[in-house]
Amino acid sequence: MNELFEAGKIKPVIEGPYKLDEIHKAFRIFGKGDHKGKIVITM
Repeated sequence: MNELFEAGKIKPVIEGPYKLDEIHKAFRIFGKGDHKGKIVITM
C-alpha cells in the first residue's frame, strides 16, 4: 500500500480542517457518517 501512496496512485482524503471552536460541527458530520475521510481539528 505504501508503494501506491508514494507513486501518487492513492491520496488521503481529509474532511476539514475544522477549528477547535467548530468541533461540534465536526462531530455532527462524523456522527451522521457524512464525512469523506479523516476529520482534522486544528488547535
